[in-house]
Amino acid sequence: MMKMLVCTVALCLAQSGLAFSPTPAQRTAFASIQRSSTVMKTGESLAAQLRSQSDDELLAAVDAAKAELYDMRHKRATRQTVKTSDYDAAKYKINVINMILSERK
Repeated sequence: MMKMLVCTVALCLAQSGLAFSPTPAQRTAFASIQRSSTVMKTGESLAAQLRSQSDDELLAAVDAAKAELYDMRHKRATRQTVKTSDYDAAKYKINVINMILSERK
């Protein structure tokens, strides 16, 4: 959102004949944005965290993620506000858990 705002301001200033360049801190902030679903705050990947759980806990996590995905689809169908990035995060989590379960067999 901030990046879009900065781009809009830069475009408006360019059209009015004024110059604009983002500060080095803003450039660094935009460059450091990462996908939050793959790496947790501890720096440990989602797969590494899930591998420490038992099979029963993983099966429960798959059911919870599928229920979350269903709820998001239901909210979207009823025109409620849903973050579209949460779809990918839920699908990714389901795929990682299924991969770990298949590795153990």
